[in-house]
Amino acid sequence: MSSLPKIDLVCQAPSLFDASSDFPDIIAQYLPSGGLNLLAGAPGVGKTAFVAGLLRDIRDGRLIFGHTPTRVPAMGFIGTDRSWKNGAGWWFDQVGFSEILAYSMQDDPTYNIKGLRKRHDRTDILASFIDRLKLPPGSLITVDPITPFMGGNLLDYDTCFVASQEIQRHLKLRGYTLLGTAHSSKQKTNKQDRYLRLQDRTLGSTALIGFGDTAMYLASPEEIGKPYYAFHWQPHRAKAETHYLTRDAQGLFLPHVATVDLDGASQIQVLALLPSEASAAVEFSALVDLAAAIPLSSRTVKRALHALVRAGAVQRVSHGRYCRVQLQ
Repeated sequence: MSSLPKIDLVCQAPSLFDASSDFPDIIAQYLPSGGLNLLAGAPGVGKTAFVAGLLRDIRDGRLIFGHTPTRVPAMGFIGTDRSWKNGAGWWFDQVGFSEILAYSMQDDPTYNIKGLRKRHDRTDILASFIDRLKLPPGSLITVDPITPFMGGNLLDYDTCFVASQEIQRHLKLRGYTLLGTAHSSKQKTNKQDRYLRLQDRTLGSTALIGFGDTAMYLASPEEIGKPYYAFHWQPHRAKAETHYLTRDAQGLFLPHVATVDLDGASQIQVLALLPSEASAAVEFSALVDLAAAIPLSSRTVKRALHALVRAGAVQRVSHGRYCRVQLQ
């Protein structure tokens, strides 16, 4: 009996149109075009506030942790946990981005909420929410939170894997990039026995971050035992970065400026000499001239700048030129 001929499944399978392939990364390597990216953090840590500031900075072309974002055709927001007024809408008003296109599941009386009981249909339901925004290809979508659409059982590797693949296919067909938020709760009682990597604290199977793109985590001061927040992102094509943040009186995130020993006052003074616009760079010689009126010596200015760069509050954009790094 003759054996059946072998079939090259890769060649025989119909090709999938990838509408996202024609667009550059929103943040090179750290927020890849067409990707499914996950921002995790404990409930109430400030993920929505963080996202609102992040999207505003992408809109305005501001430096984001030292990286220059690419302008996107449009951005949209899908809220699944609270009403727009009492949830994300308030934060977008605070950051000055109230015009963002948004859909709130809680505010839609026409949607049959019982449809969510069919957990295997949820990725298609999410796609229907996305389509309501009518965004052009190349757009950035935020889903807050996205975990209700990740298979129905976050601890099940297979369901999370399949849901990730289904969502990514929807993104590719539409040419969208997605940033989803997720709750975290994998905290062990003993602080000495906690997960060392922040991204490993994300609630659910490792498939959540293993089959996605950039994994991000926002940690509270209580989690890290410091008087500031920590933001960590782990892309697949670049080194991981951790940045430290604080919050102002409105609850918006700002870079945490290290103020240690006797250099603290000078760091604050030198930072104040830099323009508030993150994209505006200043020559070192100009900073020395400005600091002379404080007075601060050129050596003190140089030492303060080095400390600010290490703290993630200032970036050296070229030889002798510095600018702010900020979320607001």
